[in-house]
Amino acid sequence: MKPLVGLTLLVWFCQVATAQEMRFFVQVSRDTILEGHLVQLTYQIENAKVEEFEPPTFEGFTLVAGPQQSSSMRILNGQVSRQASITYILASTSSGVFVLEPARLSLGDKVLECPRKTIVVLPNPGEIPDPQFPGYRPVKQPEPPSSDPRMNLLNKRKRVYKM
Repeated sequence: MKPLVGLTLLVWFCQVATAQEMRFFVQVSRDTILEGHLVQLTYQIENAKVEEFEPPTFEGFTLVAGPQQSSSMRILNGQVSRQASITYILASTSSGVFVLEPARLSLGDKVLECPRKTIVVLPNPGEIPDPQFPGYRPVKQPEPPSSDPRMNLLNKRKRVYKM
């Protein structure tokens, strides 16, 4: 009878130890997109109290929405588990292969990094709309104004008179 109690306690302690493991990772909605389409990044933090979160620079992308934060706590049979997520929605600005550097998470004296993610952006010559975000239309960036004021007036289709 005593070995059964010892085995039960050992299994219970193993479950408690694995339930409290800290994890920090990133989920990407898709890793290949067309130019002008959106990608959603969700950073997941499990069983850790976040003190400071440092997102990467989103090189090759424009931030459309975020950061959106959510958190949850679950107590089950005396075991406490926490989960937090930080979500960003990014629009691709040009085609190419982009590597998103790891985000950093400070937990007191510890610093955790999530893995890098690679996103492939393919050209979109027909400007096909994004099926995952059907209402989104990329905003064309205006061309920088010319330094010559006469050219600015010509571009606005106004008459220019020479003196």
